Amino acid sequence: MESLALVVAILFLSAIFCGPIALGLTYLHVRSKNGERLRRIAVGLFAIWGSLTSLQFALAAVPLFPRLIGVAGLVISIIAVKKEFGGPRKLKEH
Repeated sequence: MESLALVVAILFLSAIFCGPIALGLTYLHVRSKNGERLRRIAVGLFAIWGSLTSLQFALAAVPLFPRLIGVAGLVISIIAVKKEFGGPRKLKEH
């Protein structure tokens, strides 16, 4: 039972912190191409992991507070991805 509580605590903390970490990484200004690639990879990994764990809490049959944490983590992860990689672009008509 203690290991199950540890897994849930790790998932809950990652749902809380992965989105803000990914968003914080988008504010780093890197001068080299390799640094920029590394930052993009880190933002992508944190955002994916945060989105998945947050979505798990947002859709689960749990009380309101963990659901709100899940929704907030999901929204922050989406904002980080949109800030780093940009949103969908409209196609130009020729």
